[in-house]
Amino acid sequence: MICHAQAQDRDVMLENLAREYEFTGQDLEEMLDERISLNTATGEDLRLIGLLSPYQVASLIDYRQRYGAIISWAEVFLIPGFTEQDTRLLSLFFHLEPEATYDRLQLKSMFRHGKRSFLVQTRTFFPRGEEYSPITEAEYQARPNSRYQGVPWYRYLRYDYRYRDRVRWGFTLESDPGEKQVVDFLSFHAEIRDVKPFRTLVIGDFRARFGQGLLLWNGTQFGKASSTASLCKQEMGITPYRSRDENLFFRGLGASFRRRSLDLSVFISYRTLDARIVEEGFTSLVETGYHRTPLEHEKKNTLRSWVTGLNLSWSAERWKAGVTALGYGYNHPDAGRITYYNDYKNRTVPFGGIAADLSFRLPSWRFFSEAALDLGGSPAALAGIIYYGKNGNQAGMQLRYFTPSYTAAYSARLGRNADPSNEYSLQMTGTLVLPCAWKMDLSAWAYFFPRARYLCHDPSYGWDYRLQVHRDHHMLLFRQQRSLSDKGTLDRQSLCLRTAVRFSDAFQLALRGDGMYCLLLENSSEWGGTAYAQLEYENVKETFRLSFRLALFHTESWESRIYIYEPDVLYGYSVPALYGKGIRACLNLTYSPFPATDIWFKVSAMYKESYVCESKVQIRFRF
Repeated sequence: MICHAQAQDRDVMLENLAREYEFTGQDLEEMLDERISLNTATGEDLRLIGLLSPYQVASLIDYRQRYGAIISWAEVFLIPGFTEQDTRLLSLFFHLEPEATYDRLQLKSMFRHGKRSFLVQTRTFFPRGEEYSPITEAEYQARPNSRYQGVPWYRYLRYDYRYRDRVRWGFTLESDPGEKQVVDFLSFHAEIRDVKPFRTLVIGDFRARFGQGLLLWNGTQFGKASSTASLCKQEMGITPYRSRDENLFFRGLGASFRRRSLDLSVFISYRTLDARIVEEGFTSLVETGYHRTPLEHEKKNTLRSWVTGLNLSWSAERWKAGVTALGYGYNHPDAGRITYYNDYKNRTVPFGGIAADLSFRLPSWRFFSEAALDLGGSPAALAGIIYYGKNGNQAGMQLRYFTPSYTAAYSARLGRNADPSNEYSLQMTGTLVLPCAWKMDLSAWAYFFPRARYLCHDPSYGWDYRLQVHRDHHMLLFRQQRSLSDKGTLDRQSLCLRTAVRFSDAFQLALRGDGMYCLLLENSSEWGGTAYAQLEYENVKETFRLSFRLALFHTESWESRIYIYEPDVLYGYSVPALYGKGIRACLNLTYSPFPATDIWFKVSAMYKESYVCESKVQIRFRF
């Protein structure tokens, strides 16, 4: 599993990820692509996602043993202890594909029984910006970077082939609005599993995730999570890359081998990166993925990078221990600007490090940890413990010790900063089951930054705690944050209330209101608020779904902004930050005219001093 639920509601979970963890549509795409089969998931797999109570886990496993594989998501309702909300969340983390078989691979069988998916997506927006407006040749020669060279349409195509979870290959073609190239980004992968001597062999683009992410985890994960289950990461090892982000992947060869309780994974990668290059070296990496102007083209594929690593792990029924070694480098030295918030970073020492992780489980307890040392001698460590009580009650705690100079370019985002450095913190979480099927989730996180960081010249501290009470479509969420910067001490309090009313099996009305209060101590304070009503429709055959939302918002500035999740196309992701005074509406529909064809359409419009409209169309063919 690569993602852990942070709330018993899909929309709130995705909203929290976008607001705090830089979660994008590419991350959601990866999460949906890397689901495992619900029919083959072990009890450990089911417990790790943090969605299900011990009773639900036991009930699901017992149902599979009695009646065999689950054929459709509607069948999950027949399992004692499961609700519609549980099923919506389970579909984010599991799929219902047929179980993998381990007979000999045959080309004839692969051709006849392989599953193929072809996905095409485009989107555009109105009004067009100045970058797309007409310009004379003389004006363009004087200001060549003032106009985009391509059309204002997003272009995306993906092909994917899968055979019984043992063979998979595919490619991705993508161009952003304003890019002139027909294909600006190309990604390819091929994977085979359980073909001796390999447990997994991946050629092309792939990701590697080991331990708790202190040294090596170049993929989606949510270390700043607020739920108990997500404190402990479940490593994915080497997996093929099927998303469209142009940065977080390796390109080369990765392989895994298994011998009884011993696993060995090795990989090597060589690829080019976008970077700003000067005579002294590269000043910074450019991770936008945009190549729309001559200036942006100058930075494309200018830096060559290499990475190699291995992981060796031992595992048994209740414990797992591993060691990870990593080395990486570039064909130019790091010549980035040294300033107050990065002067303690390693720049000239060899890049890489070594890490060791350990986890073990008792009937009601789980302990996990990892310690890492970069090649400059700077350490980082984390450790945590989770208690699994009865009826779904849980509690967890994690300690983080990240020294300011610890450097790991391919680590996970495990703390409040962009990388695991310059932080000492304690996080505590809990889930309490209340009467009448209500639940209460609590999280408290206190952190200290011993050195300066961006926009804060002095050592600083902060905290974040939240309380959420929820049941089905009803929710109350309160959150309080404190953060320090050069502006002073900022306190934020937010309150969210949501409910839904179902008129019939086809129609439902969802209502929500949010309030935000920001106080910059000894200076100023401001308020913000938003509310929306959303009408949802789904026909009896589940071939047509439609939702329409109308939202009003009024905040005094960017500081009091409010994030609201919106329905979107498959792999699409919309969590706009609402600030200022305005109105926003969106229409989203899904239609499956044939069993192997799905069509998504979304149009959103917002008026805030000026009018902005965006539309998306996506079609998927499965055969």
